[in-house]
Amino acid sequence: MDYGLNDAKATAGGDGQAAPVWNEVSIVARQLILGSFDRLLPKDDTLLTRGGGNSTGLKLYDELERDPKAWEVLEKRKMALTSRAWKVAPPEGDTSRAARKAADMVRAQLNALGFDQVTKSLLDATLKGISTNEVLWRKDGAEIVADEVLDLEPWMFQFALKPTADEYLFARCGVRLLTEGNFNLGEKVPHRKFLIHRFGAKYNNPWGLGLGTRLFWPIFFKRQGLQFWLSFAERFGTPVPVGKYPNNAQPAEKATLRRALQAFQQEASIMVPQGMEISLLEAAKSGIDTYERLCKYMDDQTASIVLGKPGGNSGGHLASAVNTENEIRLELVKADGDLLSDTLNRQLVRWIVDYNMPGAPYPSVTRVVEEPKDMALLAATKKILFDMGYKPTLETIKQDFGGDYIEVKPTLASGSDMAALNVGAGAPEFSDPETPADQAAVDAMLASLASEQLQGLMAKMLAPVIKAVRESSDHQGALEKLVDLFPDVPLDDLQESLARGLFALDTWGRLNVDA
Repeated sequence: MDYGLNDAKATAGGDGQAAPVWNEVSIVARQLILGSFDRLLPKDDTLLTRGGGNSTGLKLYDELERDPKAWEVLEKRKMALTSRAWKVAPPEGDTSRAARKAADMVRAQLNALGFDQVTKSLLDATLKGISTNEVLWRKDGAEIVADEVLDLEPWMFQFALKPTADEYLFARCGVRLLTEGNFNLGEKVPHRKFLIHRFGAKYNNPWGLGLGTRLFWPIFFKRQGLQFWLSFAERFGTPVPVGKYPNNAQPAEKATLRRALQAFQQEASIMVPQGMEISLLEAAKSGIDTYERLCKYMDDQTASIVLGKPGGNSGGHLASAVNTENEIRLELVKADGDLLSDTLNRQLVRWIVDYNMPGAPYPSVTRVVEEPKDMALLAATKKILFDMGYKPTLETIKQDFGGDYIEVKPTLASGSDMAALNVGAGAPEFSDPETPADQAAVDAMLASLASEQLQGLMAKMLAPVIKAVRESSDHQGALEKLVDLFPDVPLDDLQESLARGLFALDTWGRLNVDA
């Protein structure tokens, strides 16, 4: 086959390759180990091949899922992804109207489709290696909508090695639907109709390779162990009566002993001839838990395969083991989410856009997988930054803690955060040389507050009031000084001005004394 090498021109590297080879060289159809006289691609799964072929072999995976432990861990892995939020976004950096409109359209269709249920159906590929679904389209006005996604058995499909030009291609192989009239080669399927997701695919094999190939033997050994355990429990769960007779016992005496043993299971008391003995045969205590430990070990292996749970007792601290397990699970969720997003973005998302907005930029659907936040650590960090003089923005607080917040502005009566003026040097004080403890606390507070926190008008109004307070021994003296300072101001207004200046100070002092 000519790959265009003869047309290449010499290059500076001396390899004679001026341009890349555009066509695929190692196509599946040309690989000898995968050659097939019927043009069908075999499965890279020994378990399914030896288990009865296509339909019969895949039923082995259904049997695996019937195991309680296998079902538990598989459901945990699915729900770990479906419980996450999902989003549809335009291509990064593309702010065009067409890109936003395409993203909104895809988001609305996936939301109406029941995206979590579709996700859970596609994640069946984790066990089987492949999941197949049919998309049912319908017309909704001028828009073509994905109305439903049907979950189908993978054994209903086959993949052709040498697809024709009009076949629907998946993983560079033609997809064919096995029908009653064509159960070998299958029928061609239309484009943009079947949604296929695969897991663990190697060497471009469309069948994938699921976790079922690893789960088979642990579950098989567990079931065998359970069978032996039940037989053991049936035989040794209840002590077996054993009768002993002398060597010279006659047949009649032996028959009497047998009847006594039979009555032992039902009667409260029995009689045996003299010289004979009845004892109980019990299982040895040393090996009574062998089957239980075997089943538990196989359950641990199952959990380790699906969830990446470290098996055995590593001897480390419990907290460290839990953190390691959580990190592994988070990595598995991210991997499953990325793999599924790649399938949806290459198939369903593109189909929706191509049907309704040909040529528009393709959006992408992703699951939001983030590490759980340590709220206590975040709050402590914010407090440290605030003490250092850095105030977080409202947007940052919403992003870190969620919810809606309204900033509380400080007022005069808000305790230690209230604002006051510091007019002149030093704190306001009365002329009494012995300053009361309450007043000392007020003085310390006023000395620590900044004058720029109050409006200019309030500062001009309260400046004479604070000066009068400083030079007076009591409230009456301060009021008399205000009368001298403002002879044209009515006495009621002066009293109101003095009350405004002293109200916050008195209230703050009383609250701190009570505390």
